[in-house]
Amino acid sequence: MSKLIYLPLEHIPSRYTVHMDRDITEYLEDSGKEFIKIYPDIPTPTSMKAGSFLDAEFTIRFKAAQIEELARLYREDVIDSGDIIWSSDLWHPGLPESVAYMNYFAKKDVKLRGFIHAGSFTDTDFVRDLERWAKNFEDNLFDICDRIYCGSEFIKNDIVKKRIVSPDKFVVTGLPLDEKGLEKYYSDAQEKEDIVIFSGRNVDEKQPWLFEELAERLKHSGAEFINTQQHNFSKDEYYDLLSRAKVVVSYALQENFGFGVNEAVYLGCVPVLPNRLVYPEFYTEEYLYNTFDESVSMVEKALYDYNRWMPTYDSQLGVLGNGNNFIMEKWFNE
Repeated sequence: MSKLIYLPLEHIPSRYTVHMDRDITEYLEDSGKEFIKIYPDIPTPTSMKAGSFLDAEFTIRFKAAQIEELARLYREDVIDSGDIIWSSDLWHPGLPESVAYMNYFAKKDVKLRGFIHAGSFTDTDFVRDLERWAKNFEDNLFDICDRIYCGSEFIKNDIVKKRIVSPDKFVVTGLPLDEKGLEKYYSDAQEKEDIVIFSGRNVDEKQPWLFEELAERLKHSGAEFINTQQHNFSKDEYYDLLSRAKVVVSYALQENFGFGVNEAVYLGCVPVLPNRLVYPEFYTEEYLYNTFDESVSMVEKALYDYNRWMPTYDSQLGVLGNGNNFIMEKWFNE
């Protein structure tokens, strides 16, 4: 009987990686599937700078250790033909080549599958600067994988246009939100305050300076404008803030899924989003702007008449409403 070799993302408290691994592990345990989880015993950084989401040196050590453990399992014939290696982050330099290399010499047919979050195929992604070598890596990755999961049609189409890959390999599922963490703060009767949040990273592709300009334009409103990535909020503090805020704003030039916005909307924030990227796939037109001035007007209206603009299930489109269990079924049962 085939088994699953599961490669989780490293646990970073300020990211979604902790809850994603928790939910995948619980799903696999509850389903009774035979699986091996490869989580190397490498000391995790005790802190990250505000606004950070990736520790490049740590993630390389972690992912290299995962490949080392995979090689050991191949050598000891723990991994065999028919097994599936499933990675929570397929953008893992060395992984596809190593699997193909070991399959060839061990004469085994082990599948490689997993989730693709982003890459150099996105013009405004910060790893775009790596494209000179990353393009070759990505073409190899998409060739070697037999199934690739992604969060939106937007990222799927972006990859298919720019890389050598069959669109038939992709399955669009959305991404699991931290349902357990969010539900503690969800209430139909939650008390909302005049708070506007910006949940994007403080990097050029998210244009945080436009949020500062928004705050300046609406300082007469008396609302509090909080760039969340300028603070070292704990996860509970962050979710509590989302539950009290009225509006979440994005000025992103790059977004394939949008965890920050989607978590905020889950907790009742009115989304004010650019009419580009993944957003038209996820939200109805009333929450999308075409110019900066439109965004200012929309935020002002949402603050003044929150009940009129508060998001409903009907305002969410595409795969955004997929629950975690539905997503796991797609990932591990097809």
